[in-house]
Amino acid sequence: MIKVIHLCYSLGHKPILQNVDFSLNENDFVLIFGPNGAGKSTLLKLLAGIIVAKQGDIFIGRKNILQYSKKELATQVAYLPQFDEFSLPLLVRDILLSGRYPYQSFFRKYSRQDYEIFEKTVERFALEDYVDRNIQTLSGGERKKVLLASAFIQDVPLILLDEPLNFLDPASAMQVIKMLKEMHNQGKTILLVSHLIQYFFPQANKMLALKNGKIHYFGAKKFSAQLFQDIYQVSVKRVFIENKEIIYINE
Repeated sequence: MIKVIHLCYSLGHKPILQNVDFSLNENDFVLIFGPNGAGKSTLLKLLAGIIVAKQGDIFIGRKNILQYSKKELATQVAYLPQFDEFSLPLLVRDILLSGRYPYQSFFRKYSRQDYEIFEKTVERFALEDYVDRNIQTLSGGERKKVLLASAFIQDVPLILLDEPLNFLDPASAMQVIKMLKEMHNQGKTILLVSHLIQYFFPQANKMLALKNGKIHYFGAKKFSAQLFQDIYQVSVKRVFIENKEIIYINE
């Protein structure tokens, strides 16, 4: 599904990522974590084709990412940034429908299937009260739900998320986590950057820990107090309550 080979990225003379290598299978759920400045967001932007590395290769499917047109890549990858940048007064309806754009030909308008997917998405994400509103009138949490819904409506095999719970109240956060579980159960491959390991560690099957632009750990999910100590310099504990796995910071 994804293969990253000797990936390096710098800003000026400052290295951000150094010799990053990993590969993923379809339907992996990868938790990416590390301290601020470790290169996590940069890695997602490279995988989304937003920025381009001068060294190394990224393969999505059987093709190098550089061989995809922007429209073709949008049928493979959905990217949700940490902060949205909606500078225009767009309607939520138009933002959601734009997720179907990669499947349109030059002359074709939205199809009946596009509108059916749109309606199902609005219902699933409980966005009925938002579809005719200007995105700029929504709260940060409401915008985050719209972004997640737009990734869902895009219907791609690979979803990249950067801190998806930012600005969300507890109820909305739980709804987003539930939606991500559903997407994963439907076969989506998910790469998710988050400091909130307590929310996503239980459902991930792989972990990628970055520190100083280098992979500190990549592989099957495992609980390692030493790993979290090395990455964050804090003590992390794990307990099970009624068969539910709980990760927490031990102050």
